Amino acid sequence: MKILIVDDLPTNRKLLRAQLEAEGLEVTEAVDGVEALQVLAREKIDAIISDILMPRMDGYRFCHEVRKSVAWSKIRFILYSSTYTSPADVRLGDTVGADQFIAKPAPADTIIGALRVTAGVETHVSELPAEAAVLKQYSAVLVTKLEEKNTDLQTAMGELQRANEQISQLNAGLERRITERTAELSQANKELREALANVKQLSGLIPMCAWCKKIRDGKEYWHTVEAYLSEHTEAKLSHGACPECLAKQFEELARLLGTNKTSSS
Repeated sequence: MKILIVDDLPTNRKLLRAQLEAEGLEVTEAVDGVEALQVLAREKIDAIISDILMPRMDGYRFCHEVRKSVAWSKIRFILYSSTYTSPADVRLGDTVGADQFIAKPAPADTIIGALRVTAGVETHVSELPAEAAVLKQYSAVLVTKLEEKNTDLQTAMGELQRANEQISQLNAGLERRITERTAELSQANKELREALANVKQLSGLIPMCAWCKKIRDGKEYWHTVEAYLSEHTEAKLSHGACPECLAKQFEELARLLGTNKTSSS
């Protein structure tokens, strides 16, 4: 038994071919109704399994062309679709002469079972309806499908718009946080620069008088050590006396007191 698979998607054809060949069936392929008619013209085909949604010539039109042909009208024809699955879609398949309708994806047993049921059985189509009736039903199905696709598209566009709005809100929030953080960092940098500017540190050589111990600044002014340190450092000076100076001061005080006593005498 030789089966013609008609489907525009290579993956679908490959999967179905593997299922049929596993049952010992001979398989050939076509990408749409136009190519399938060419295959029928040159090869003997026992059964057709066809998708519906295909370019150039879809499954409905292909089935109708097969049924109109005296040479091919008795070939078993199975419509196999994941897109056209409504009751109206199935009725149109019956109108154009399909022997059976199977919704994708289907187990291999279902497909093989459909082929075995149709094998050796005369097609149920004895006389096709008028062309005008077929076209009317065909148009109605296509219009319904377009409306469904339009509804799906509108829904998708609405979801996309909501997603864009959410992204815009997130971006606005992110920009606001970046602006705030930049301002905070700028203020912190300003405070750091001010703090660094206020830091006073003595380094390098400091010119000091060898006798009076005054220090010369960059403007050639001489300052006492106390005044210089107060101006150039943050140090707080407290006054005291080292032991040497304290002893020296006591000696001087004792000398002065002794001098006063001598004078009084």
